[in-house]
Amino acid sequence: MKPGEPLKTSKPIRSQKTGVVLPREGTFVRAIENMGRQLILVNFGAAGEEYIFPDEILPEPNKA
Repeated sequence: MKPGEPLKTSKPIRSQKTGVVLPREGTFVRAIENMGRQLILVNFGAAGEEYIFPDEILPEPNKA
């Protein structure tokens, strides 16, 4: 996945910062590893940026 690519979440996710349910669509910012776990930073527009786990992202359909 490259920065700026759109993505969709597989389920509703509540923001750790604000407690608001985040939109289902966002933009990939970057991936990091923290304490042996991979985290994905996603920009949800007006809702802000949040780290989510890779299993919370829907797989991208293959682009032909």
